[in-house]
Amino acid sequence: MADDKNAPPVKRVSRACTFCRARKSRCDLEASGGQPPCGRCRKENRECILASSNRGGSRVRKKTLLTTTTTPIHSLASVSVDAQHALPTSTSHLQSPETPIDSSVLEPISSLTPNPPDNHDSDGDSPIDSTIPRNPSDAWQLLRDVAKDGPIATQTASNAAANGVLHTNQGETAATRAARGSAGVTHTGLATYRLVREGYLTAEIVHTLVQQYYQNYHCYLPLVPRSYFGKDALDQFAVSDKHLLTAVLTIASNDLVDQPHIHQSISRYMHDLVSGVAAGHDCDVEAVEALLLLAEWEPPGLRNNIEVVGRGEEDRSAWMHVGMALRTGYFLSLDRTAFRQESDEEAKIDARKRFAWANCYVSDRLISVRIGRAFWSRGPGPMTGLSTRDFPTLQPQFDGDEDYAKVFQAQLDLTQLFSNVHDVLYSGMRSSNQMMLLGDYVKYVDDFRTAIDRWQMTWGNIQCSQHIKITLDMSYQYLRLYTNAFVFQAQISQAISKKKKDKPLREHLRQVFSNVGAMPDARFIWGSVAAAKQFLNMLATQVDPTRHLRYMPLRFYLYTIYSAVFLYKARSFGVLNDQEQRAVCTLIYSCIDVLRQASLSPHHAGSRYARLLELLWMRPLKLGQPYHPMRSPAARSDSQLSSTGSIRMDAGGYMQYSPADFSWLDLEAVGDFVSGDPMPNQVAFMGMNSYQNPAHFMPSPDTMNWQAQNSVAHFQLDLNGNLLF
Repeated sequence: MADDKNAPPVKRVSRACTFCRARKSRCDLEASGGQPPCGRCRKENRECILASSNRGGSRVRKKTLLTTTTTPIHSLASVSVDAQHALPTSTSHLQSPETPIDSSVLEPISSLTPNPPDNHDSDGDSPIDSTIPRNPSDAWQLLRDVAKDGPIATQTASNAAANGVLHTNQGETAATRAARGSAGVTHTGLATYRLVREGYLTAEIVHTLVQQYYQNYHCYLPLVPRSYFGKDALDQFAVSDKHLLTAVLTIASNDLVDQPHIHQSISRYMHDLVSGVAAGHDCDVEAVEALLLLAEWEPPGLRNNIEVVGRGEEDRSAWMHVGMALRTGYFLSLDRTAFRQESDEEAKIDARKRFAWANCYVSDRLISVRIGRAFWSRGPGPMTGLSTRDFPTLQPQFDGDEDYAKVFQAQLDLTQLFSNVHDVLYSGMRSSNQMMLLGDYVKYVDDFRTAIDRWQMTWGNIQCSQHIKITLDMSYQYLRLYTNAFVFQAQISQAISKKKKDKPLREHLRQVFSNVGAMPDARFIWGSVAAAKQFLNMLATQVDPTRHLRYMPLRFYLYTIYSAVFLYKARSFGVLNDQEQRAVCTLIYSCIDVLRQASLSPHHAGSRYARLLELLWMRPLKLGQPYHPMRSPAARSDSQLSSTGSIRMDAGGYMQYSPADFSWLDLEAVGDFVSGDPMPNQVAFMGMNSYQNPAHFMPSPDTMNWQAQNSVAHFQLDLNGNLLF
């Protein structure tokens, strides 16, 4: 308390640099004694030039506004200071006997302290004098800036001291307070990073993990500024971008299978930082970048429970992380950078924000396509004439360097196609079903196929590393599958609408698809099957499982599963002849082997989803016996209903397939199918009195008759509104 009272007064300056003044933001010159560079320009490696003074002339002061805001701002500041000492730490679970955590220096708590005073002169540089708020949030920000800048903040601090409230030195920044340890030792650079400061990591481990991330992961999503990968840049990385650094460490530490405690410690800290973003803590564009990286790889340490068989849990986590990144980006006004700026200088300043927002758009569209949900963002995307020159940080820096700008532009164009297909064909169950039954989807699918082919002609021969190019090729094949599969579902819907009441559904569908060549939409059905097989063939023959697949974003693992499930469904309808079935089974076995080779542990996504495919395509005769491919789907007279009431087992113990049990885009339902759990729609059909242990469940005759009579009406969608093909 005494030190705070005797602290020297903060030096006020009447000038701000040109960049901060243009942004109407605080210019932090106090650290350098009132001389450039300011704190923001030093952080962003920008030239700092002091602007000319705005003093002079007649100016109307808004004293009334300042007076009326004194009381509420005083109250808020007091509450913030009190909250710092009243709230318990949210990261107490990181404590250990070897490295006790000093709760007084936890970063989430330090973010609750009042911000240091502004250096803008209250007469000449006050943002409230020259800025018109466009919404309540802007107005509140202006009032907050005034409170930090003017005599109100000083009076508030004096009143708090008089009332016995502990407050921080007005000349001490939040970063300085966080860097000071419990023993009064001041840390700098990487030593201020919490996991290093508290002994969970060393500087050597941080450097090793950052380099591993750069070598293995960065090429697939180059969000991290390349300047941060040098060892001498770790200090700035840790001080300026703790969210982004923690995301990098979380992803890279997943490879340390012999030191799982490192991944667990980093993941817990990452979880706390994400929780802070969700709670509204101050953050910048680097928090958005961190969330996007997590959505692409979804480290297992961020989830409470990891099952041996993959069931699409990563999609759910990615859906939440992408949504949070978008909302944070909107709050930080990153969406405004989607439009080209008037000058090249402004475009250069906003390059990092523009790239982050463009990746928000890409992640939003791709996760929505994967799980069949509506887009988070409905506003204008980054497709407003953006080109490679709008991403200067991605362009080659020396001869032989990777041209990430071209790769990203190709990804943007492909994502726009994904977005259009999803919007038109998969926009909603009602519109999709109506389009299927009326048959007016053909013109849309034909146009999409033409656009996809043009993308391939434009970007199919892009010059880049082979392990990067293969990701574009696999995305292209999956887009072909996603587009043509809609027609497959449409043919199923039309066949169901024409089924006779006295004819079993399965027999009717197999008869319809027994001669695909005679169907009006044969080219689409064959196109979807060909795309799925081509995708799996690329994975099995062109991707190195240990050098590249292991580090690829999770969506390529999931595209593999979707393609394999699609072929399983196509086989169940009789689309594949015997020779094609044997070839597809061999291809599936190769993909299972590749996924397992890419896995470092049973918890890795490759191992978990290899197990899912194994259960789907193979089944043991008896416990302890090896796996064998399933027999022909032809029904036998001695078959029986299994625990789900729909999967049939023949006399030899082989599993028969039912075409109406799950959607190829619903991995959770696929997991239920292979594990013997009832499908969601079947649970709704069965009576509660007849439901017992799923391992011994047999639906009652009344339930089976009712379901058979209503199979046409309920075949096309499940309780989640997903297409059942």
